[in-house]
Amino acid sequence: MTKIILKISFIILILSATTFAQQKPKLNRSQYNAKLDSLLQLKEKLTAQKTEINKSIDSLNEKSSKLDVDLRKALKTFYAKRYGRKVGNRIINKQIWKGMTENMLKDSWGKPDRINKNIEKWGRFTQWLYGKIEFFFRDGKLTGWEEKK
Repeated sequence: MTKIILKISFIILILSATTFAQQKPKLNRSQYNAKLDSLLQLKEKLTAQKTEINKSIDSLNEKSSKLDVDLRKALKTFYAKRYGRKVGNRIINKQIWKGMTENMLKDSWGKPDRINKNIEKWGRFTQWLYGKIEFFFRDGKLTGWEEKK
């Protein structure tokens, strides 16, 4: 019986301690106003920082757009010198056509995800994979392509 009373007393003690620990001291009016003023100042400061960050982001986006235009112009000039104006424009616009070379496709689409090579007596066959699109070359010239579904 004493053990039961001790267990119940212990449980009551634990419950009262947790209840007491969860209660927060109440703020008086001046403490509340001071806390409110502090939070409002912090909000104002953070809002100003957010505005500055958004201005920086807008500025960087403008610079990025200008760089994209400049890069496109530079690549257009480079590919026009390398392949001629007509072919250079096709490469810049990521167009593909039968007869284009492996270098032309690489300049247009970038490095492929995977390349498979097969050399036979009658020619060198290469398969370039970009995601689900496969390009087929014979002796370095594009002969066809296929998109897997």
